[in-house]
Amino acid sequence: MSAQECVAAILELTFEYWPYTGLVASRLGQKPIQPLCFMECRDGWIFLCAIEEHQWERFVDIMGNPEWAGLELFANRLARGANFDALQALLQEWCRDQSVQELYEAAQRRRIPFAPVSTMGDLVASPHLRARGFFVTVEHPAAGPVTMPGAPYKLSATPWQLRRPAPCLGQHTAEVLAEVGLDTVAVGGAA
Repeated sequence: MSAQECVAAILELTFEYWPYTGLVASRLGQKPIQPLCFMECRDGWIFLCAIEEHQWERFVDIMGNPEWAGLELFANRLARGANFDALQALLQEWCRDQSVQELYEAAQRRRIPFAPVSTMGDLVASPHLRARGFFVTVEHPAAGPVTMPGAPYKLSATPWQLRRPAPCLGQHTAEVLAEVGLDTVAVGGAA
């Protein structure tokens, strides 16, 4: 995976700001479209993303169509962004009583892109990641069995395989030095 792809993935809404709002993205200030935020539920955190009008309408339906959702303050994504301080308090009040998993599943059924905020333990125990074979376990000579992410993608013609664990400190020093014509004694006895 390239560094360029990683950077592009974390730019959040940089590319969407102009077509949606006519604004140039900036690191400063409040997001102009909302809700696009983290909310605390009774058993953890969830990321809300309901910036398209159909997503917002479906989310309002999940919340039971509260009267406040029909206020002019929240009439469209830009209004919700401009008045997010008020909206955030109302959403947080409602989310606080919800279960992360139940809210996530309700949103998924309605095609609203919410996401649970997972701990490392949540990810390792994830039925989805387990079914995909995402994590692999390797026997390390010093650390014992180590569970870690496996292949970032799987290709049928060139299948990925875990050949060996990460090396221990100095494990391959003699081999590397020998390749360049040096021995460990010449460089101070490196092991």
